[in-house]
Amino acid sequence: MVLSANAQARLLLLVSQESPLYSSFRQGFEKALAPGETVQGMRYLRAENFTSGMSPAPGGVIVAAGVEAAKTLAAADLAEVRVIYTMLPLSSYHWLRDQDMLAKDHRVVFIDQPAYRFINLAKIALPGLQSLGFLYGEVSAEHTAQLLSAAGRQHLELQPVPLHDDRRLVTTLQGAVRNNDAILVLPDPYLFNRRAVQALLLASLRGRKPLIAYSESYVKAGALLALYSSPEQLGRQSAEMVNCLMSDCRLPSATEQHPEYFSVKLNTAIARRLGLSVMPAEALEARLEALEPTP
Repeated sequence: MVLSANAQARLLLLVSQESPLYSSFRQGFEKALAPGETVQGMRYLRAENFTSGMSPAPGGVIVAAGVEAAKTLAAADLAEVRVIYTMLPLSSYHWLRDQDMLAKDHRVVFIDQPAYRFINLAKIALPGLQSLGFLYGEVSAEHTAQLLSAAGRQHLELQPVPLHDDRRLVTTLQGAVRNNDAILVLPDPYLFNRRAVQALLLASLRGRKPLIAYSESYVKAGALLALYSSPEQLGRQSAEMVNCLMSDCRLPSATEQHPEYFSVKLNTAIARRLGLSVMPAEALEARLEALEPTP
Protein backbone atom coordinates (compact mmCIF):
# COMPACT_ATOMS: atom_id res chain seq x y z
CA MET A 1 0.00 0.00 0.00
CA VAL A 2 1.35 3.45 -0.98
CA LEU A 3 0.06 6.59 0.70
CA SER A 4 -1.89 9.29 -1.07
CA ALA A 5 -0.22 12.64 -1.62
CA ASN A 6 -1.88 14.25 1.42
CA ALA A 7 -1.26 11.49 3.96
CA GLN A 8 1.49 11.54 6.57
CA ALA A 9 4.35 9.24 5.58
CA ARG A 10 6.82 7.37 7.75
CA LEU A 11 8.80 6.20 4.74
CA LEU A 12 9.52 7.87 1.41
CA LEU A 13 10.98 5.97 -1.54
CA LEU A 14 12.41 8.57 -3.92
CA VAL A 15 13.69 7.36 -7.30
CA SER A 16 15.68 9.32 -9.85
CA GLN A 17 13.33 8.49 -12.73
CA GLU A 18 10.77 6.03 -14.05
CA SER A 19 12.62 3.26 -15.89
CA PRO A 20 12.86 -0.55 -15.92
CA LEU A 21 15.95 -0.26 -13.71
CA TYR A 22 14.15 1.66 -10.96
CA SER A 23 11.04 -0.48 -11.35
CA SER A 24 13.18 -3.54 -10.59
CA PHE A 25 14.65 -1.74 -7.59
CA ARG A 26 11.18 -0.91 -6.31
CA GLN A 27 10.02 -4.51 -6.73
CA GLY A 28 12.96 -5.82 -4.71
CA PHE A 29 12.46 -3.09 -2.13
CA GLU A 30 8.74 -3.65 -1.57
CA LYS A 31 9.13 -7.43 -1.55
CA ALA A 32 11.67 -7.26 1.29
CA LEU A 33 9.97 -4.50 3.26
CA ALA A 34 8.48 -5.64 6.56
CA PRO A 35 4.69 -5.99 6.43
CA GLY A 36 2.36 -3.87 8.50
CA GLU A 37 3.04 -0.34 9.58
CA THR A 38 6.16 0.23 7.45
CA VAL A 39 4.54 -0.77 4.17
CA GLN A 40 1.30 1.06 5.00
CA GLY A 41 3.25 4.23 5.78
CA MET A 42 5.20 4.40 2.52
CA ARG A 43 5.06 7.07 -0.17
CA TYR A 44 6.65 6.63 -3.61
CA LEU A 45 7.85 9.60 -5.69
CA ARG A 46 10.02 10.49 -8.64
CA ALA A 47 12.73 13.01 -7.83
CA GLU A 48 11.21 15.64 -10.14
CA ASN A 49 7.97 15.60 -8.11
CA PHE A 50 9.56 15.98 -4.69
CA THR A 51 9.19 19.10 -2.54
CA SER A 52 10.54 19.60 0.96
CA GLY A 53 7.00 19.44 2.37
CA MET A 54 6.83 15.80 1.31
CA SER A 55 9.53 14.69 3.75
CA PRO A 56 8.45 11.99 6.21
CA ALA A 57 7.37 12.78 9.73
CA PRO A 58 10.17 13.27 12.30
CA GLY A 59 11.93 9.97 12.86
CA GLY A 60 10.93 8.74 9.41
CA VAL A 61 13.16 7.41 6.64
CA ILE A 62 13.86 8.51 3.07
CA VAL A 63 15.36 6.02 0.64
CA ALA A 64 16.92 7.94 -2.26
CA ALA A 65 17.64 5.68 -5.22
CA GLY A 66 20.10 7.07 -7.75
CA VAL A 67 22.16 10.21 -8.17
CA GLU A 68 19.31 12.53 -9.16
CA ALA A 69 17.28 11.49 -6.13
CA ALA A 70 20.26 12.24 -3.90
CA LYS A 71 20.75 15.66 -5.51
CA THR A 72 17.06 16.47 -5.08
CA LEU A 73 17.32 16.01 -1.31
CA ALA A 74 20.22 18.46 -1.02
CA ALA A 75 17.93 21.48 -0.57
CA ALA A 76 15.44 19.78 1.76
CA ASP A 77 15.25 20.14 5.54
CA LEU A 78 16.27 16.67 6.70
CA ALA A 79 17.18 17.54 10.29
CA GLU A 80 14.80 15.00 11.82
CA VAL A 81 14.81 12.42 9.03
CA ARG A 82 17.10 9.48 8.41
CA VAL A 83 18.26 8.96 4.82
CA ILE A 84 19.47 5.87 2.99
CA TYR A 85 21.23 6.67 -0.28
CA THR A 86 21.32 3.70 -2.64
CA MET A 87 21.98 2.85 -6.28
CA LEU A 88 24.94 5.24 -6.02
CA PRO A 89 28.36 4.77 -7.62
CA LEU A 90 31.18 5.32 -5.17
CA SER A 91 32.48 8.24 -7.25
CA SER A 92 29.08 9.99 -7.20
CA TYR A 93 28.82 9.59 -3.44
CA HIS A 94 32.24 11.16 -2.96
CA TRP A 95 31.22 14.07 -5.20
CA LEU A 96 28.00 14.62 -3.22
CA ARG A 97 29.95 14.47 0.02
CA ASP A 98 32.55 16.96 -1.21
CA GLN A 99 29.75 19.32 -2.29
CA ASP A 100 28.16 19.02 1.18
CA MET A 101 24.95 17.71 -0.40
CA LEU A 102 24.34 14.75 1.93
CA ALA A 103 21.98 14.54 4.88
CA LYS A 104 23.66 14.56 8.28
CA ASP A 105 22.02 11.32 9.42
CA HIS A 106 22.54 8.99 6.49
CA ARG A 107 23.69 5.61 5.30
CA VAL A 108 24.64 4.55 1.80
CA VAL A 109 24.57 1.37 -0.27
CA PHE A 110 26.98 1.62 -3.21
CA ILE A 111 26.48 0.01 -6.59
CA ASP A 112 30.19 -0.83 -6.67
CA GLN A 113 31.34 -4.26 -5.52
CA PRO A 114 34.12 -4.34 -2.91
CA ALA A 115 37.60 -4.85 -4.34
CA TYR A 116 38.24 -8.10 -2.49
CA ARG A 117 35.19 -9.71 -4.13
CA PHE A 118 36.59 -9.14 -7.63
CA ILE A 119 39.95 -10.57 -6.59
CA ASN A 120 38.26 -13.59 -4.99
CA LEU A 121 36.26 -14.18 -8.18
CA ALA A 122 39.37 -14.01 -10.34
CA LYS A 123 41.23 -16.53 -8.16
CA ILE A 124 38.30 -18.94 -7.89
CA ALA A 125 37.33 -18.87 -11.57
CA LEU A 126 40.92 -18.95 -12.85
CA PRO A 127 42.96 -21.01 -10.33
CA GLY A 128 46.20 -20.70 -12.30
CA LEU A 129 45.98 -16.91 -12.46
CA GLN A 130 49.25 -15.18 -11.56
CA SER A 131 48.88 -11.65 -12.94
CA LEU A 132 45.77 -9.51 -13.38
CA GLY A 133 45.80 -6.30 -15.39
CA PHE A 134 43.51 -3.57 -14.04
CA LEU A 135 42.51 -1.05 -16.70
CA TYR A 136 41.42 2.21 -15.14
CA GLY A 137 40.39 5.73 -16.05
CA GLU A 138 40.10 8.87 -13.97
CA VAL A 139 37.03 7.62 -12.07
CA SER A 140 37.95 3.98 -11.48
CA ALA A 141 41.47 4.94 -10.37
CA GLU A 142 40.13 5.32 -6.82
CA HIS A 143 39.79 1.52 -6.57
CA THR A 144 43.49 0.87 -7.22
CA ALA A 145 44.74 0.89 -3.63
CA GLN A 146 42.07 -1.52 -2.38
CA LEU A 147 42.58 -3.84 -5.34
CA LEU A 148 46.33 -3.91 -4.75
CA SER A 149 45.77 -4.72 -1.09
CA ALA A 150 43.27 -7.49 -1.84
CA ALA A 151 45.48 -8.96 -4.57
CA GLY A 152 48.47 -8.96 -2.23
CA ARG A 153 46.55 -11.00 0.33
CA GLN A 154 45.81 -13.55 -2.40
CA HIS A 155 49.44 -13.58 -3.65
CA LEU A 156 48.23 -12.26 -6.98
CA GLU A 157 50.18 -9.70 -8.99
CA LEU A 158 47.94 -6.78 -9.93
CA GLN A 159 49.20 -4.49 -12.69
CA PRO A 160 47.31 -1.17 -12.84
CA VAL A 161 47.19 0.17 -16.40
CA PRO A 162 46.01 3.79 -16.87
CA LEU A 163 43.86 4.65 -19.87
CA HIS A 164 43.77 8.34 -20.67
CA ASP A 165 45.14 8.82 -24.18
CA ASP A 166 42.73 7.98 -27.01
CA ARG A 167 45.57 8.00 -29.51
CA ARG A 168 47.28 5.10 -27.72
CA LEU A 169 44.18 3.18 -26.64
CA VAL A 170 44.64 0.11 -28.82
CA THR A 171 48.38 -0.09 -28.10
CA THR A 172 47.77 0.20 -24.35
CA LEU A 173 45.07 -2.48 -24.40
CA GLN A 174 47.21 -4.85 -26.41
CA GLY A 175 50.12 -4.37 -24.01
CA ALA A 176 47.92 -5.01 -20.97
CA VAL A 177 46.57 -8.21 -22.51
CA ARG A 178 50.03 -9.39 -23.55
CA ASN A 179 51.57 -8.81 -20.11
CA ASN A 180 48.83 -10.36 -17.94
CA ASP A 181 46.89 -13.59 -17.56
CA ALA A 182 43.54 -11.78 -17.37
CA ILE A 183 42.09 -8.27 -17.45
CA LEU A 184 39.77 -6.50 -14.99
CA VAL A 185 37.66 -3.44 -15.74
CA LEU A 186 35.45 -1.48 -13.34
CA PRO A 187 32.87 1.25 -14.04
CA ASP A 188 34.42 4.31 -15.65
CA PRO A 189 33.10 6.75 -18.28
CA TYR A 190 36.30 6.30 -20.29
CA LEU A 191 35.67 2.56 -20.60
CA PHE A 192 31.95 2.86 -21.27
CA ASN A 193 32.09 4.29 -24.78
CA ARG A 194 31.55 2.00 -27.75
CA ARG A 195 35.06 2.39 -29.19
CA ALA A 196 36.84 1.48 -25.95
CA VAL A 197 34.59 -1.52 -25.25
CA GLN A 198 35.00 -2.91 -28.76
CA ALA A 199 38.77 -2.41 -28.68
CA LEU A 200 39.02 -4.08 -25.28
CA LEU A 201 36.91 -7.10 -26.24
CA LEU A 202 38.85 -7.54 -29.47
CA ALA A 203 42.20 -7.37 -27.66
CA SER A 204 40.97 -9.90 -25.11
CA LEU A 205 39.84 -12.40 -27.73
CA ARG A 206 42.87 -11.99 -30.00
CA GLY A 207 45.23 -12.29 -27.05
CA ARG A 208 43.22 -15.23 -25.66
CA LYS A 209 43.10 -13.60 -22.24
CA PRO A 210 39.82 -13.52 -20.27
CA LEU A 211 38.11 -10.28 -19.34
CA ILE A 212 36.42 -9.82 -15.95
CA ALA A 213 33.90 -6.98 -15.85
CA TYR A 214 31.14 -5.43 -13.78
CA SER A 215 27.90 -5.80 -15.74
CA GLU A 216 25.77 -8.41 -17.43
CA SER A 217 25.95 -6.44 -20.69
CA TYR A 218 29.75 -6.76 -20.76
CA VAL A 219 29.42 -10.56 -20.61
CA LYS A 220 26.83 -10.55 -23.38
CA ALA A 221 29.29 -8.51 -25.46
CA GLY A 222 32.20 -10.91 -24.94
CA ALA A 223 33.67 -10.71 -21.44
CA LEU A 224 34.22 -14.04 -19.68
CA LEU A 225 32.81 -13.02 -16.30
CA ALA A 226 30.94 -10.24 -14.58
CA LEU A 227 30.30 -9.54 -10.92
CA TYR A 228 27.42 -7.18 -10.19
CA SER A 229 24.35 -6.52 -8.07
CA SER A 230 20.98 -6.23 -9.76
CA PRO A 231 18.61 -3.36 -8.93
CA GLU A 232 16.32 -5.89 -7.24
CA GLN A 233 19.18 -7.08 -5.02
CA LEU A 234 20.03 -3.51 -4.06
CA GLY A 235 16.35 -2.89 -3.35
CA ARG A 236 16.29 -5.88 -1.03
CA GLN A 237 19.32 -4.67 0.91
CA SER A 238 17.90 -1.16 1.20
CA ALA A 239 14.57 -2.49 2.49
CA GLU A 240 16.32 -4.61 5.10
CA MET A 241 18.08 -1.49 6.35
CA VAL A 242 14.72 0.29 6.57
CA ASN A 243 13.24 -2.64 8.49
CA CYS A 244 16.06 -2.38 10.99
CA LEU A 245 15.76 1.40 11.38
CA MET A 246 12.01 1.20 11.88
CA SER A 247 12.31 -1.52 14.52
CA ASP A 248 15.31 0.08 16.26
CA CYS A 249 17.50 -2.97 15.73
CA ARG A 250 21.27 -2.60 15.57
CA LEU A 251 22.73 -1.82 12.16
CA PRO A 252 26.42 -2.29 11.35
CA SER A 253 28.55 0.57 12.65
CA ALA A 254 29.82 1.38 9.15
CA THR A 255 27.49 3.86 7.45
CA GLU A 256 28.95 3.11 4.01
CA GLN A 257 28.13 -0.34 2.66
CA HIS A 258 28.88 -2.26 -0.51
CA PRO A 259 26.26 -4.62 -1.92
CA GLU A 260 25.47 -7.58 0.29
CA TYR A 261 23.75 -9.55 -2.45
CA PHE A 262 25.43 -10.12 -5.80
CA SER A 263 25.38 -12.18 -8.98
CA VAL A 264 27.99 -13.73 -11.25
CA LYS A 265 27.46 -14.01 -14.99
CA LEU A 266 29.55 -16.42 -17.08
CA ASN A 267 29.88 -16.46 -20.87
CA THR A 268 30.29 -20.18 -21.54
CA ALA A 269 30.87 -19.61 -25.26
CA ILE A 270 33.85 -17.35 -24.50
CA ALA A 271 35.18 -19.89 -22.00
CA ARG A 272 35.14 -22.56 -24.72
CA ARG A 273 36.72 -20.20 -27.24
CA LEU A 274 39.56 -19.41 -24.81
CA GLY A 275 39.97 -23.08 -23.88
CA LEU A 276 39.05 -22.46 -20.24
CA SER A 277 37.25 -24.79 -17.86
CA VAL A 278 35.27 -22.55 -15.51
CA MET A 279 32.78 -23.74 -12.91
CA PRO A 280 29.14 -22.64 -13.42
CA ALA A 281 28.10 -19.17 -12.31
CA GLU A 282 25.97 -20.58 -9.48
CA ALA A 283 28.98 -22.44 -8.08
CA LEU A 284 31.13 -19.31 -8.34
CA GLU A 285 28.50 -17.34 -6.42
CA ALA A 286 28.42 -19.99 -3.68
CA ARG A 287 32.21 -19.98 -3.37
CA LEU A 288 32.26 -16.18 -3.18
CA GLU A 289 29.55 -16.13 -0.52
CA ALA A 290 31.57 -18.59 1.56
CA LEU A 291 34.53 -16.19 1.49
CA GLU A 292 32.54 -13.15 2.62
CA PRO A 293 33.78 -11.64 5.90
CA THR A 294 31.48 -12.20 8.86
CA PRO A 295 29.60 -9.10 10.07
